[in-house]
Amino acid sequence: MSAQEEPMVERWSGHPVSDYGAPEGTPLRRLQLVEYDLMCRMDDLFKELGLRYYLLGGTLLGAVRHGGFIPWDDDVDVGVPRPDYMKFMDYVEKHPEALQREGDTCKVSFVSIYNDPTCRQGMGKITTDAVRVVNRSSDEVRYEDAWIDLIPLDGFPAPGLKAKLHKLRLTWWKGMDALTEFDYVIDTKRDRGFAGNLMVKTVRGLSHVIRPYGDDFHKVLLKWDQKLRSLEYEDYPYALNMMAAVGFRELFPRDYFGKGQPIPFDYEGRTFTAPDDIVGVLTQIFGPNYMDPPPDDLRNWHNTEVIEQN
Repeated sequence: MSAQEEPMVERWSGHPVSDYGAPEGTPLRRLQLVEYDLMCRMDDLFKELGLRYYLLGGTLLGAVRHGGFIPWDDDVDVGVPRPDYMKFMDYVEKHPEALQREGDTCKVSFVSIYNDPTCRQGMGKITTDAVRVVNRSSDEVRYEDAWIDLIPLDGFPAPGLKAKLHKLRLTWWKGMDALTEFDYVIDTKRDRGFAGNLMVKTVRGLSHVIRPYGDDFHKVLLKWDQKLRSLEYEDYPYALNMMAAVGFRELFPRDYFGKGQPIPFDYEGRTFTAPDDIVGVLTQIFGPNYMDPPPDDLRNWHNTEVIEQN
């Protein structure tokens, strides 16, 4: 491997790169390659529009630790500052063809709670019918087009009374969402430890008897989104990814993101945008030993299976 082809993680961290991506020819690798194509389309359009984004979560970890997809990962997380998220959403609503390419035989779309009342999560998704998947992570099996997540990053106050009150408001609406659509959106297959597993079982039970908003998940998601948007991203020192499975652990100093920096991803030499402070972000999400892959039984399998592909 030449110096030009060498993944950034070897140059940047000194750690050797383990194999990246699922084995070639497997359904999971097929899904990863379709998601990679969506990442490229997203990156091209964001750059054309002059908008910011950052790889987040396991996608950022994969770029750093593996030079691409984590071999067992099946999704893509992209954080977008709220002002850029809204601009992107407005643009693709007016130009729905913006994510398509000449010669496409698949349909590529952007869906969110703003343009699709059946959307069950607060983040937006770039989807493609090139691959259909079945998602078994929640109690209700879901059949979906392949996607990547575009997660709005919202402003959050410095520690103090205002931060505590805002956290209570957001926690309330996150709880209302869990009660309204527990069977569809809560990952019940993931091992959260004794306390976490007990909490999930408790919320499952409550969701069948305490339902202030009945089945109107769309109303709840819009209310939650309204509270998130009430604090402007640029006006506060912290940035929050409220859609993360780990909740307020993904509350970062906003300067962790900054202008962003390029990071190679996968084998084509393509770069995407990572936060300015990669170490700070990954340490906060995964802890200081994020470069050490977990044992097999603790890996974050998402229970997604490819069922159709064009």
